[in-house]
Amino acid sequence: MKKWIPSLAAGAVLTMSATICAAAVPSSALVAGGIEYGASADYVRQVYGTPTEVETKHHTLWNGEVTEYEYGDSFELKFVDGYARHIEISRHNGIKTAAGIEVGSTLDAVKAAYGEPDKIRGDKYIYYCDEDKSIGLVFEIENNRVDEIEMGYLD
Repeated sequence: MKKWIPSLAAGAVLTMSATICAAAVPSSALVAGGIEYGASADYVRQVYGTPTEVETKHHTLWNGEVTEYEYGDSFELKFVDGYARHIEISRHNGIKTAAGIEVGSTLDAVKAAYGEPDKIRGDKYIYYCDEDKSIGLVFEIENNRVDEIEMGYLD
């Protein structure tokens, strides 16, 4: 009877440590360049000015129109019903996440800020939002550095 108690305790410790190590990304962490997930298009224009390009198209996933704002060739926001639902940063341009991660940051810096990812798919390190697993952060890693950041809806 005593032989299974250490095994049970070890299993409990492993289960607890797995829970402790899981990524914990609250929705309040979904901020890039001062723009929160769900920010209005008007607010984005107040902060960044007129986009260099605006495109509206039908998106089947969101079942409606999506308006894309592009600022230069490295910062893109997608709006559904006037609210930011997806942000992409594809070049070192000074735009950072709320935790200070930007294109060019190391993988170690990402893990220090967000913990171990919930999922790794190829070169993409994925962190789901605690409250809603359809949104979160994705860091594309090349040569141990962030090459691209996506925030918001994960398709």
